[in-house]
Amino acid sequence: MAEYFNFGFDSPEGHWGRIGFLRKWWRMYADDARWTPPAWNWIRQAFVSGRFVHLERSRPLFMMVEAFPRRRQAHVSGQPFQTINQGFLMEEPVAAAVALTDPRRTDSTAHLALLHVANNRESLERLLHAVQENVGHEGIRRLILPVGLSPYLGTGVLQSHFHRIPPLHAPYAPPYVPELYTTVCRPLGRSLLFAVELSEYTDTPAPIPGPARIHPLDPNRLAADLLPLFAQTMPSWADFPLPDEPEAQFLLWWILRRPALAWMAEIDGEPVGYLLAQPDDSETLCRSNGGRSLLGRLQLRLLELRQLCSVRILFMGVHPGYRRRGIGRQLWQRMLAAGPANGWQSVTVGPLPSTASAGLAFLTAMGLSNRETYLLHRYDFD
Repeated sequence: MAEYFNFGFDSPEGHWGRIGFLRKWWRMYADDARWTPPAWNWIRQAFVSGRFVHLERSRPLFMMVEAFPRRRQAHVSGQPFQTINQGFLMEEPVAAAVALTDPRRTDSTAHLALLHVANNRESLERLLHAVQENVGHEGIRRLILPVGLSPYLGTGVLQSHFHRIPPLHAPYAPPYVPELYTTVCRPLGRSLLFAVELSEYTDTPAPIPGPARIHPLDPNRLAADLLPLFAQTMPSWADFPLPDEPEAQFLLWWILRRPALAWMAEIDGEPVGYLLAQPDDSETLCRSNGGRSLLGRLQLRLLELRQLCSVRILFMGVHPGYRRRGIGRQLWQRMLAAGPANGWQSVTVGPLPSTASAGLAFLTAMGLSNRETYLLHRYDFD
């Protein structure tokens, strides 16, 4: 575990303050070969543009803890190592997050988004205490962590498969992070990511008969006329508010940085289900460092021209009144039928909360198996 001293706290504000925060936040995991950064231009817009009602209504509070690292003296004459400060040292970011107070919650709870932390317990504790000091006077008594800029993006701490580059829009944390969280926070809920190799499907993908008519869908409709269906079919857990129009608009903007494929199921002209899929370009983002530098942006654009071999099911649902009638299977088979033309070799879905029994049962019936596991935490103020 790393050692630090002379901790300091900063809560940057304004355009350049947010940019500076983002650069330091980015730097904390930049040397981790398995961290998939978001596209730099995309997260930069989300942070500094002020255009997203979903983010601005939650009064984002940018929190940064920095400290000086302690160095170890070389082993001399059989004497033990000694922890000392030597040479010229500079402050390092050791913990960073964005505190979001969603006005739709009335249970004295805030969300801690995009949490990055060094391998040092005190760094995490100091960040949490700083958040408490800054939001506790507003009646906040509990934090849920870590989440994405929406709880429906990147929620939870990775518990396994640290050797893999995580799928697109799935959270990642270095292997030391789960233990840090366990010592400071309490577990709140578990979510699961499912995967399947398309070679396991022996039958030729083809549409199957069913009660619904399946046709292409403009994904943006999920934040417009199909918003009631979208919200009604989202898994409800940890008391996260179901997506309303501002949050749905932000979700789709974030996801549609790259083209997506979407289908809708209709019965007698009524929308009863949907499936939103996207080629998984996580490896592309990883190799180009999110396109942060000029060279990285060029590399990102060139890599995006490649055909991707995996597809992510980002959102999928069937109206509760029309379930158990084969509509989910129709949507799934329609997605599989697009696989050969797009070169897909595997599919990943989730993470889904472990309480979403209907969704998990459906994925298991479709031949998928659990791969990554994520744990959501809570931190209660004293």
